[in-house]
Amino acid sequence: MNPGLYLVSTPIGNLDDITLRAINVLKNSNLILCENTTNSKKLLKRYDIKTSLSKYTDHDFNKKKDYIYKLLKSNQVISLISDSGSPLISDPGNQLINFLFENQVNVYSIPGASALISGIQLSGFLNKKKFTFVGFLPKKKEHKEKTLLENKINNLIIYSTKQQLRKDVYAIASISETFEIVILKELTKLFEERIHIDHKNYENFNYSGIKGELVLAVSIEKETDKIKDFDLKEIKEIIREVGVKKAYQQLKSKYKISRNDFYKLSIDLKDD
Repeated sequence: MNPGLYLVSTPIGNLDDITLRAINVLKNSNLILCENTTNSKKLLKRYDIKTSLSKYTDHDFNKKKDYIYKLLKSNQVISLISDSGSPLISDPGNQLINFLFENQVNVYSIPGASALISGIQLSGFLNKKKFTFVGFLPKKKEHKEKTLLENKINNLIIYSTKQQLRKDVYAIASISETFEIVILKELTKLFEERIHIDHKNYENFNYSGIKGELVLAVSIEKETDKIKDFDLKEIKEIIREVGVKKAYQQLKSKYKISRNDFYKLSIDLKDD
């Protein structure tokens, strides 16, 4: 094996979902960096992998980067794994690999299980072709809405938890009058489930019955055809004078536009 850092994908739930190559790389590494040593020991025990583990999160970057760099420059093999799925996808490691890229250290990707890909496959929205991966939404309501509004593509993959699920769904409802959400829970596990909700029934859904980490496939409808008839110069000028929120209140009746579409339009105008 070539020396370098290996980004090794691990199972997202079912421990059988690991590639032969991933097992081989982990067995032949000098060190495995992981989010949580207790979680990772279960995987290593299952496949009789004896390699030493060392905890690594983004909080450890400044403390451990030089040590990791020194090991790699001495021709060692280091693997980076997350608690589940593909490293760096809403998981620690981005700072580290950029540091290694800047210092001409080899970094390799060992592909495998990904909740993102499973979410797209099971969404039922593949006919819409384009998706934006959001990851976990911020915890504050206004930050959730801002993140959602910044996405110009209307089909989203969002990671969520039982604590945030209701808040995430209501944030989606607050920026879109028409939407569909597919909740995917316990992916690849025995009690895997696909649940469909939309703008008509989300308020009556039993959120307390959902547990574990979740993948949300979201499809938001927006009205784009009307925009070509808008006086964009007028809209831009009013936004400049009074801000987006007040501009929407002034113009919503004239243009018959939803808040979601108006905020997205304001972002587009800002980028012009």
